[in-house]
Amino acid sequence: MHRIPSPLRAALAIAAGVLFLFSAASPAAAAPVGYETEALGEDYCTLFSTAGDAEWADIAVEPTVNVTGKAWTSFFRDGRICLGVEPLARHLEFVAYDAKGNPLDVERLAAPDRDEAYDYAFALTADETASIDFVTVAICRTEPVIGTPSPHCAGTVFLTRPA
Repeated sequence: MHRIPSPLRAALAIAAGVLFLFSAASPAAAAPVGYETEALGEDYCTLFSTAGDAEWADIAVEPTVNVTGKAWTSFFRDGRICLGVEPLARHLEFVAYDAKGNPLDVERLAAPDRDEAYDYAFALTADETASIDFVTVAICRTEPVIGTPSPHCAGTVFLTRPA
């Protein structure tokens, strides 16, 4: 029986271990966390909506949550009385937090005009010393904002990192 020489066996074992490490620690993410939220405008007939997924990267140099989704704004009557006011401008707001509730990153996207929609994709990140433990998604009134998050939001959804 021919045995593989010791140095070659060691090299093959190391190569197999590295391949296993790369396959186990690929930038693939944990199962995505879905979200959906909406907010009604001041006229009671304009509905601002968004839905999508957030994925926490399994292994990354910096903590990352990849967010993809769709935003749309609808105008409907369905027998209701609409007020004669123009709804205030809105934006979608995504805020990443650490375990202590400190905001780490924020992304704001303007809500689409009535009867329009668009898709979006972006990443929330933190530096390598932090950890993104949860993300909030909300639809907020667009106004001068001092700090994070915006003060006037509706439909806030909390997304937590999968175990």
